Amino acid sequence: MAVDNHTGKYTGTLATFSSELNYSDISAAAIYETKRGLLDTIGCALGGITIDKGRMGIECARRVGGRPESTIIGSNEKIAAPMAAFANGELAHALDYTALLPPGHVAPFVIPAVLALAEVRKSSGKEFTTAVVVAHEIASRIGDALGAFRTPTGEPLKSHGFGSNIFGAAAGAGKIMKLDAFKMANALGIAGYFAPIPSHQKFVVTPYNGLQKYGPAGWIAQGGVTAATLAEIGEHGDRQILEGEFGFWTMNGSPVCNWDAMINNLGKNWFLLQAKYKSFPACGTMQSPLGVFIQVINNNDIKTDEIEQVIVRSDPRGGSPQFMKTEIHDHCDGQNSLFYNIAVAAHRIKVGPQWQVQSTVENPSILSFMKKVKWEPYPRAAEMVYQELEVEKRTYLNRRPSYVEIHARGQVFSGQTDYARWISADTPEFRATDKDLKEKFKSNAENVLSKAKMEAVIDTIMNLEKVHDINDLIKLLAPDVV
Repeated sequence: MAVDNHTGKYTGTLATFSSELNYSDISAAAIYETKRGLLDTIGCALGGITIDKGRMGIECARRVGGRPESTIIGSNEKIAAPMAAFANGELAHALDYTALLPPGHVAPFVIPAVLALAEVRKSSGKEFTTAVVVAHEIASRIGDALGAFRTPTGEPLKSHGFGSNIFGAAAGAGKIMKLDAFKMANALGIAGYFAPIPSHQKFVVTPYNGLQKYGPAGWIAQGGVTAATLAEIGEHGDRQILEGEFGFWTMNGSPVCNWDAMINNLGKNWFLLQAKYKSFPACGTMQSPLGVFIQVINNNDIKTDEIEQVIVRSDPRGGSPQFMKTEIHDHCDGQNSLFYNIAVAAHRIKVGPQWQVQSTVENPSILSFMKKVKWEPYPRAAEMVYQELEVEKRTYLNRRPSYVEIHARGQVFSGQTDYARWISADTPEFRATDKDLKEKFKSNAENVLSKAKMEAVIDTIMNLEKVHDINDLIKLLAPDVV
């Protein structure tokens, strides 16, 4: 059934695109990046098993339970599809290590919804890949249309969040279900009413706020599965959810809405190609200074106990209360504290989940070292924010200038960069290579999977078009180490 005259132009266009997109319609570059993103996200989920947010997400899902149909990543345990989506969303989001894409993060919010239903429906690798592309494209286009989380001069907006990701979760889930355009529009309409309130800015200005972070990945993944299921059953949703003065943008508290950006060059310009990957399990604002700091201490063989002071200058947004935490109560405090992450790097802790396990969070030497770290705003970083968002009219930042100064051995060692490793999308020499992402995956998965299984997972994901049943991938994610 086609969309009807009660369906809005933009909601209907995105629904029709989601319903009708074929694997053959997707560019080779977008398919390639989808595979890289899947490898990265599944690795992050496996790494999330080792820390509290991931474990608690699993336990919550277990308590709700339901019909055993979808697997919790890294286990042999099956529960109801919506709850598996919840658990896997919490796992993937736990380390704050997943890729960056408008409106900030998308993968941990949408991939778990698609994976849970693909397992139930025994989807092929091509069907699964197509649904993941749909999920990312819808989430990013709507999130991007609602505007950046700060003004061109760097001031944060009072209302910003990642609730728009629920449209991607619902569209991806609906694609697996093979919903027609009419039911897909209903799924989007239902999902819009399920969306959480925008919580990102509250998170940024509240330094000690538990494990919820800036958006509920598990809840959104679960909501996407639920919205698509209701639409499949026949429930109608608001098929004008994106339209008009009181559309989702107003519901979300957004200052603007660029509706045309949602649909311009749909199916031609793929947002997935903007994917930027994190090389450290920490907030995006810290990726650049962490890279510089590690390069300086390694190049000069500076020992931890030789360091007297570290001065970090970076993006002014890095000075928000959330990132200036001086006390660490849990791993989420750690991943969002500049002082903690510099201290962990100074101790040369292996990059990956080990940065956030309890023994690291409670390490007295790391907690003491934090007092040696000082942060200052970096004028060049502020200039680049204005240049890229206002002058160049980008929808994302490519340059991430930072400067680090280390006082040790009676000397001053320093380093500077305009780019952050792996998250400068338009600068090839700073992009993550396949080798980089494979090594990151292994680091995340090593406490769960054997070396042989890790290699098998990598090979299966990078050749998804040859997979006849996504359960072949799911089985490879079952533990054989723990």
